[in-house]
Amino acid sequence: MQEWKAWGEFMKVEWKWILILFSGIFILIALTRPLPPKDVYLAVGQKGSSFEMLGQKFVPFFKQEGIELHLINTSGSANSLAQLADDGNQVNAALMVGGVANKGQYQNLQSLGSVGYVPLWLFYRGERFTGKGAYEYFTKKKVAIGPPESAAQIMLKEILAVNGSELQVRKNLLSIPANTGVQKLLAGQIDGIVIMDAIDAPNVQALLHEPSVQVFNFIFAPAYVKKLPFLSVVTIPRGSLDLRLQKPDSDILMLASTDTLLVEKKMHPAVQLIFLTAADSISNDINQFFSKPAFFPAYLDHAIELSPVAKHYYEDGPPPFKHALPIWMLSYADRMWFILLGLLAVIFPLFKLFPRYRSVRSIMLIEDTYEEIQEIERLGFNAQNSEQLQLLINALNHLNIEASSFWVDPSELNRFYTMKSALNLMRLQLIELQKKMG
Repeated sequence: MQEWKAWGEFMKVEWKWILILFSGIFILIALTRPLPPKDVYLAVGQKGSSFEMLGQKFVPFFKQEGIELHLINTSGSANSLAQLADDGNQVNAALMVGGVANKGQYQNLQSLGSVGYVPLWLFYRGERFTGKGAYEYFTKKKVAIGPPESAAQIMLKEILAVNGSELQVRKNLLSIPANTGVQKLLAGQIDGIVIMDAIDAPNVQALLHEPSVQVFNFIFAPAYVKKLPFLSVVTIPRGSLDLRLQKPDSDILMLASTDTLLVEKKMHPAVQLIFLTAADSISNDINQFFSKPAFFPAYLDHAIELSPVAKHYYEDGPPPFKHALPIWMLSYADRMWFILLGLLAVIFPLFKLFPRYRSVRSIMLIEDTYEEIQEIERLGFNAQNSEQLQLLINALNHLNIEASSFWVDPSELNRFYTMKSALNLMRLQLIELQKKMG
């Protein structure tokens, strides 16, 4: 009870400083945004793509943190990038093929790294092509190359540019969505299709299981990587698709970019951390055909600068207690630990000094009252009439009432009641003096 009274007295006396302290804490919290938004919008490319499949795997991780992850379909990686870079668009994150963005072009975006390899597939009908004139061979065939903003068409332009050629508009090159192109190839209406997607994507799987469709072997893949460093060489090993049928019957070299996760620079750190922990978990759970287990997430495409949150994650790993506390709380503590330590370094000594403050405060009140009694005593001895003495007696009575309302630390009660005795003694002396004056 005494402790509560002490705190009450402290707040009553020092309320201005307390108000300043709590205002500062409120402003700090408002500026540092501890709570993430309730909705996040992730661009995932075309319907049925591996990007959309991967995006769906992120959804439960966000739901667990009380955030709804909305998947937004686009016409391809270039369109996903454009929507993400547009400040007026609701999209604030995107899964896209590495190499689409140019270095230094998007200052308002940051990378969380890559979460998997995305090979460039060239599926075609007919006998296996083994000649050297692949470009001339396929430009005479009816080939679907994806929409103009698709990763497939963008990468195809880059590869042809290395050969000194351009992707010219031809009647035999069809700028159509991957779903449509796959249906036409399976129906025998076209001769080939270029797809940039993961091996587990439905479109890729449908063509890998079609006996009449071949997978093009990029025998010069290592040479292309020297010219296009954002690409990597991956291999479909002999027999890896079907060991019983020994499919394929020889190694197939592939060119691959990466499935890169980009976010707005202003993206809440907690949301970035959810993406990273989810990508880490997904990478460990799924069968990575083209990479070693736990290789992803990794920062491979350096066109967009790495987010500080991702950099910290890659260097130090996931935050401790991630299964015990909400991500937003772990993220906030990770960002603010130095400020919290600073506040603790200030507040804890003050808290320890609080008992001393109570004692000093009590002594100050008692000594102030003594000074007032002393002043009344001086005035009393110099009083000229009974009316002046009565005014001083009234002042002592008021001072007595005021002193009775003081909260005094128990350690200073002796001083307090000594002061009260002095006050009453002075009142009695003035009454006696008043009687003598008549």
